[in-house]
Amino acid sequence: MTSRRTVLKSLTAAVLARPFAGRAQPARTVRRIGVLSGGQSGSPGAQQGEQQLRDSLGRQGWKEGGNLAIERRYAEGNAERLPALARELIDLKVELIVAVLNPSIAAAKSVTRSVPIVMHVGASPVETGYVESLARPGGNITGTIWSGPESAGKILQILKEVKPGVVKIATLWNSAFPSAPAWKQESDRAAKVLGVSVQYFDATRAEDLNPALSRIAAVGPDALVAWGDHINIPRAAEIAAFAIERKLVFVSNSTRHVEGGALASYAPDLPALYDRTASFIDRILRGAAPPGLPVEQPTKFELILNARTASAIGHRIPSAVLLQATRLIE
Repeated sequence: MTSRRTVLKSLTAAVLARPFAGRAQPARTVRRIGVLSGGQSGSPGAQQGEQQLRDSLGRQGWKEGGNLAIERRYAEGNAERLPALARELIDLKVELIVAVLNPSIAAAKSVTRSVPIVMHVGASPVETGYVESLARPGGNITGTIWSGPESAGKILQILKEVKPGVVKIATLWNSAFPSAPAWKQESDRAAKVLGVSVQYFDATRAEDLNPALSRIAAVGPDALVAWGDHINIPRAAEIAAFAIERKLVFVSNSTRHVEGGALASYAPDLPALYDRTASFIDRILRGAAPPGLPVEQPTKFELILNARTASAIGHRIPSAVLLQATRLIE
């Protein structure tokens, strides 16, 4: 009898304890980060970027909707909205902000000196004061940057290979960028070596772009080069349509331009850059601090050619260039 009561007591205790034991299990921790961009949320570039970041974070063990929540804020092409959107992310208590391109980086920096900021393809972070140096960022900002001024010369070399007879080149640029003089200096040096002339057309604000394109049309160049930035990248398709209408070979240092219809781009490999950005996110979420994470420059580049555009403007891409291509858009 005593044995039976003991067994019943044990069973009852086990049943009663089970719900409490369940409640005692620690809940899965969901980490929260923010993404700040001046772009348009519904654009193909934005959608592609979101997927690439998800994929890269997944390889680091972070799954959106699982152990990671991502708060996204887009300025929809209006950079003046960025500081308020950055403040929204801070108010949501995100653990870090991924800031896409310089206007977003500047906006995030303006609202916090403590929440880590991960630059995604920033430009000239030392010259702009975002970091003290690439090796020792010093503050709450680190991350990845786009290519350096040497790319300006490489773009002209690619253009010369794509169109060997080119002489007169129009370059769309943004003189307000801190590194713009260095890019122009490298472009001028390469132009002299290649035996071509380059004329520069400035667009520092969104409203400057159409007048710049009108001036380019007026001078009638042989080809068009664009140095991608937050002004012209969102309007990549429009600039490509301008070039196609005038049968201009259009080459850029932005993948977004060639995907929008430029003939060629020579640019950092975007998936690889997203992998590096995801690596910064992972390390910070696991306890690393931005001052101890050196800013990274791209090491992998790709040459992308747009065969549809070549056909539209009646241009035959030399076979030697086709053999160098990383990707061909058909």
